[in-house]
Order: sequence, then C-alpha cells, then structure tokens
Amino acid sequence: MGDDAMDPERVKKLQQELEEAQETLRAIRQGEADALVVEGPLGPQLFTLKSAEQPYRMLVEQMQEGAVTLTPAGDVVYCNRRFAELVGVGPEAVVGGPIARFVAPADRALLDAALQAGRGRHEGHLLGIEDRLIPALFSVGTFVAEGVESVSLVDLIELTRTRVARAEAEAASQAKDQFLAMLGHELRNPLGAISSAVSVLGQSTTPEHTRRARSVIAHQTEHLTRLVGDLLDVTRGALGKIELVRSTIDVAAAVRQCIVTLESTERLARHVLTVEAEPVWVQADKARIEQIVMNLLSNALKFTPEGGRITVRVGREGDEAVLKVSDDGDGMTADLLPSVFDLFVQGEGEPDRRSGLGIGLTLVRRLVELHGGRVEAASPGPGRGSVFTVRLPALVDPAQEDARAAKAPDAPRRQRILIIEDNVDNREMMRILLETSGNEI
Repeated sequence: MGDDAMDPERVKKLQQELEEAQETLRAIRQGEADALVVEGPLGPQLFTLKSAEQPYRMLVEQMQEGAVTLTPAGDVVYCNRRFAELVGVGPEAVVGGPIARFVAPADRALLDAALQAGRGRHEGHLLGIEDRLIPALFSVGTFVAEGVESVSLVDLIELTRTRVARAEAEAASQAKDQFLAMLGHELRNPLGAISSAVSVLGQSTTPEHTRRARSVIAHQTEHLTRLVGDLLDVTRGALGKIELVRSTIDVAAAVRQCIVTLESTERLARHVLTVEAEPVWVQADKARIEQIVMNLLSNALKFTPEGGRITVRVGREGDEAVLKVSDDGDGMTADLLPSVFDLFVQGEGEPDRRSGLGIGLTLVRRLVELHGGRVEAASPGPGRGSVFTVRLPALVDPAQEDARAAKAPDAPRRQRILIIEDNVDNREMMRILLETSGNEI
C-alpha cells in the first residue's frame, strides 16, 4: 500500500469519483437519467433505463391474468393484452378512461375503497361487452415511478377458474367414493342371498324350500347381470362403442313387455301402476328401448313409497314417439334437475328405498341420444313426484315394420359348439346347459 494510499491527490480523486457515483444514483432515483455509459473491458457501453423496462413489460403482456395501471383517481394509464380480451374491447378503448366502466356496479364501492387505501383484495366481477359478468379476484397495490404515484389492479381470473376446477375435482372424487361404497353394497346383497340359497339347496328336505331357493338364485342372478350390464354399457357409451341393432318396433309393445317382466318379480305389487299406451312405431334397437323403459320404471319404483302411483304413457306427438313415466314420489329439488342424468348422481330417497349406483339415468340419456332422441326430467319439487319424458323420431307408416320380425322363428337344431372360457366354473355350467339343450360340446 505504502505511499499511494496516503497521497492527497489520490484521496481527492477517490472522493470526487464517490461524489459522482452518488449524484448518478440520485439522478436515477429521481428519474433524471435516461441512460448510463459504463466503461468496461470491451470499451464504453450504453445502457438505457427505458430499455430496462422492456422485459418486465413483456412479462406483463404475456400474463394469463388481466392487469391495469391506474391513477389514484381510478383512470387507466395502461392495460395488458389479457385485460382487453376479458372485457372484449381493444386496449385503446380501455386506456384513458375510468376503470369503473369495466367493473360490475355491485363491486365498484369495494374497488373505490381499495383504490383510496392503495391496497386491497376482494372477489367480484368485471363487466364485459353486452354487460357480460366475468368472475374475478381483484388485487390492488400502489407503487411510485418517476415521482408519480400509481395503482396497479391485477385480475386473477385464472385463480378463480383453478378454484372452480378444484371444487369440481373434489366433488368428482367424492362421487367416486360414494359410488364404490354403493357398488360394494349392491354386490354384497345379491351375493349374500345367492350364498344362503345354495346352503338351503344343500340342506333342504322339502320341495317348497328347494323351489324357493332356486327362485332366489334366479332372481338375484338376474339382478347382478343387469347391474354389471349397466356398468359395461356406461363404459361403452363413454367410449362410443354401443352398437344398435335397429328394427321397426312398437314402443307400446316394448313397454308392456317390460311391465310383464316386472310383474313376474312382484316388484310392482306394492305400487299402483297405470298404463296408457297407444301403438307408435320407431326404428330402434328393441333390447335398448326395453332397457330405457326398465331403467325409468326402476327409478320410479325406487323413489316412490309403497302405495304410490306410477303412470306410463306412450303416444305420438307430431313426428315424435313420446314415452312418459311419472310418479307421485319423492320428487326433486331445482338444484338436482340439471344434473339428474349425470353419472353417479342420485336423489335423496328414503334409506330403505335408496339403492342402485346412480348410473341408470345416465345410461337412459346415452341410449336415447344414440337413437336420435332426447330425454327430459321435470318435478314440481320435493315430495311432489317426477316426470321423465323420452322423445324419439317416429315412423310415418307402421307398414314399414320389418317383415322378418313377423316371421316364425326356426325350430332349434342340434349344433356342435366349442366353448372358450377361462373361468372353470362358468365353462362347466355352460357345458351342462348346452348339453341339456341337445347340443354337442
């Protein structure tokens, strides 16, 4: 260090450089400097303070949230691209006017209070073209630039959307959990009944007990088959893999067939059923039409107490075949109606009548749409019953009925059949059943 460190000329020069640096910093803070020239290894380089703002301006322009810069009085001095898109006008129509033009009237008082305080955060609505309300979360903060006080307003609409999406995901997860719990319940009951019936067959000493046990097994097996079939159909429907085998059928006849099936299981014994069916012809898959009818009737039975009335009407309205299934049961709230056909959605029936997986009506809607029709649900309110209406394209001339449908079926013939089934028990039962029918396996 030696003498150079104590040289008065050297000290004086360092003090002068320090004063120049302090003056430069003061000029920068006060907005008096537009650029700096910096000496470096590559020679003098020019840095403009204006260009330093560009990366930040580009960042704000690329934001997915709307952002504006306001004067303390609430006039817009800058808005980014996203804000202009949200309100549906160009940036030039936003800048220069009051922000209140783009805020819902109910939220302006809260925004004014936040602007006066220089900070604030609240949920509200932006006002777009044609008075369209846009959900938003307003965040207000104050900053000072070039000696001018400004207020920034950032609309975090994406946060609101994220919150809605999270709520929907949580609701879907809860519906899934409820579905799995209900699936376990729906499978356990018939399996328990079948297991008990098998035990009865092994110990029964009277023909009546044997007959009853076989009846229980047949009934519960049919229930399981229908349950699994509905589950598979929902999956096929979601994947667009349901294939329709169309023929000309009478909807009224399909309804009567379904009622006969339900009567054979005594499911209608505790309700008052009224049927008003006039022949009306459609080009449709007979099995799927019966599935639609069965699901609608099962839904009415589930949510109608004993002694309640269920009415089925079939007829023609203009160029449509109309099927209506109404009841005087539990009914539905206005909140439930828009989602009644959604997957896993169920009404709040009485605990002893509440069963099923919440997929029947979803399947009804999908099958009706595949036939080019539509289905609607209506209810005056809780405890006042419900009405489900199916509308399908009707045929003009019943003579279009497929002649093959009226042809007597051929007598069964002995056939050679190869069974391919990886489940041993199922394969053995199929072999016995087919051999009993006179076939060669």
